[in-house]
Amino acid sequence: MKTINNSYGEIHSLLDKEECYTIGTNDGKEFRRVVFKGTKLLNGKPMMVFKTENSKSLTVNPSFHTFTIEEDPLPTPEDLGLDTYIQNKIKER
Repeated sequence: MKTINNSYGEIHSLLDKEECYTIGTNDGKEFRRVVFKGTKLLNGKPMMVFKTENSKSLTVNPSFHTFTIEEDPLPTPEDLGLDTYIQNKIKER
């Protein structure tokens, strides 16, 4: 279990990289089944970076983050019985 950091905005320290989550923001938006990739700095402040199921990048300011739900992992191409070569061709589009 991870220890909770008392510093506001350090929610990303509770998330595991490459794990799947549903996250919510304070304006009522919900982003389902996004994969946490880590953080990046914007004007010296860490932003949470996610990838969506269709490989779009999503960056969330921790100040606007309201909830996180841990999801089951995304299926891999092997789980779906897809050939890796075909899967790579799909990602190139």
